[in-house]
Amino acid sequence: MDWLLIVAGALLGYLLGSVPVGVLATAVYGVDIRKVGSGRTGGTNAWRAAGLKAAIPTVLGDALKGVAAVLLIRYCAGAFFPHMDEIAVAAAASLAGAAAVVGHNWSLFLGFKGGAGGITTAATILAISPLIGTIVCLVGILLIWWSRMASIGTYSVSASALACATVFAIAGQTPWPYIIFGLIAYLAVTLSLSRNRQALKDGEERVITLW
Repeated sequence: MDWLLIVAGALLGYLLGSVPVGVLATAVYGVDIRKVGSGRTGGTNAWRAAGLKAAIPTVLGDALKGVAAVLLIRYCAGAFFPHMDEIAVAAAASLAGAAAVVGHNWSLFLGFKGGAGGITTAATILAISPLIGTIVCLVGILLIWWSRMASIGTYSVSASALACATVFAIAGQTPWPYIIFGLIAYLAVTLSLSRNRQALKDGEERVITLW
């Protein structure tokens, strides 16, 4: 019966991830984020569309989507599946978190469009494994500060999540299903950043500014 929680986790994660926080946050200020800048629904574009007043709730909401999925599945595992082993719980939580990233990038409510998944990936891996998440967040922050490009920070978050999940699993420090989250999040982010990779090659990638 463990598979029921795993399937439920994936569905729950996708639905939570699909909540278009950026669209809702900018709509309050009469702006459609999908018609500004990159057209994505994440915090960076919310900043461009309506300033920090829209970017802050967007970032917080996008972060909470994945975190909520992971915590809810872990709660359900303890409350309704008490005999579920650690690996199965880790798999359910990892799939729930990964599905939240997929939902954020390809929202059910936005015609399967959305953001790039950086904030959702970083917050979700922090909820899955505080050790891995701390490293991932530090890597992302440092690379955004160094490059001033959100796309580089987003990609580094997904790549470091996959790399760290794999290394720590091989070392026996974390359950191997965490790699599932890392792999799915990495693929989701990489696919979503295809335009940015071309812009980087052409020297036309947008930089983050405070105005």
